[in-house]
Amino acid sequence: MTETSAARRSFWRAPNYAAWFTADTASAAGGSLRALAVSLAGYAVSGSTAAAGWLGTAALIAQQVASVFGGTFVDRHERRTLIVVNAAVGVCTWGSVAALLVARMLTYPLLLVIATLGSAVSGFLGSATDAMLRSIIGVRDYPKALSLNRGRDATINIAGNPVGGFLYGVAPWLPFLVTACLYALSGAAARRIRAPRKAHAPTARPSFFGDFVSGWAWSLHKPLLVTVMIAAAVLNYGVNGVEYAIQLHLMQLDTSATLIGAIGSGIAATMLVGAFAAARLSDRVPVGGCICVSFVFLCVCVAPMLFAYGPSVSRGASYALVFVANAVMGLPFPIIDALLLGFVYAKAPTSMQGRIAVSLTVPAQALSAFSSASAGALLPVLGFRGTIAVFLATLALSTVMVLCSARIRRIPRADGWDTAEL
Repeated sequence: MTETSAARRSFWRAPNYAAWFTADTASAAGGSLRALAVSLAGYAVSGSTAAAGWLGTAALIAQQVASVFGGTFVDRHERRTLIVVNAAVGVCTWGSVAALLVARMLTYPLLLVIATLGSAVSGFLGSATDAMLRSIIGVRDYPKALSLNRGRDATINIAGNPVGGFLYGVAPWLPFLVTACLYALSGAAARRIRAPRKAHAPTARPSFFGDFVSGWAWSLHKPLLVTVMIAAAVLNYGVNGVEYAIQLHLMQLDTSATLIGAIGSGIAATMLVGAFAAARLSDRVPVGGCICVSFVFLCVCVAPMLFAYGPSVSRGASYALVFVANAVMGLPFPIIDALLLGFVYAKAPTSMQGRIAVSLTVPAQALSAFSSASAGALLPVLGFRGTIAVFLATLALSTVMVLCSARIRRIPRADGWDTAEL
């Protein structure tokens, strides 16, 4: 047996991995399946697109705020139990929505409260599954496991909205019932995870505030992580800005909802392809060089959109150009996650995985909250091509940050992570 095949076998036969993967997959599928159904139900009970939009916004804000403190909480408690609790809350939350729809008792205020509370709990406890992975998978296999997760997420995202919409069309309560069943499966699988027993408990445990501060301090005292946070924040702002600019512009042109939705499905499909590529590249290429190429690649993908929807280009040709360019843009994201984030998580202490995840994701997503508003404000002033040019400039800025960072460029292959410094 070759070293590669042995590593692949040990990766899948690692104790607790199958149960962990089942729990994480069921939870992710439940979240994707209910996403569109919540918006449809919100519009149905309110009759207002604005109210339905605020439903998603309130849930997202609650999830992000809760996640800031959730990482510390996850690191202070037994993670398997937290996964089970999160699954139980999901069963109760979305099962109650299904029951209320069946009884025709669901109102908009009630749905708003349920969705907000459910999202807050998900944000507070949801990082437990990711935090637990590091204690199940070895450092060498970690990027491969992460790329597998990204491929799974892309597959779920491709099917989640269409399946959720189909189930809602059959019966409005059906997607919520299926979501509750998926969370039940997640909890049942998590109970099969055998948590390692500790030899002894610490004599003095730091306070919650002390753990909270230590997690952020650990990240902010690592120059490489600070660079990653800033570059990721700028990159996410640019990428999400491009996505919102495309969607809003197509809405202005009265494009069919099917064609608008196809934009998201296209990028999700190529992310799935990128996940397979990440799995093959994860232990074969230097991380730093691959990250630099990936950032440059994103800029190259967006650049052709500058020629779309011009006076001499038809709408059909422009849509095709935007669809292809936007779809190809999804290829490097799983590679960036598997290699760069894989290196960070692999080097971070196992006991701090929840806090490190939060200290990376919250700053990285901070600017993205303004992407939609920026796209909406720029389109009437600059038009589609001018708006894309602004977001392309932000992508170029993030690329320059990465290319100029010697610490990022020097990150080695996965087999050199043991001796590499963060």
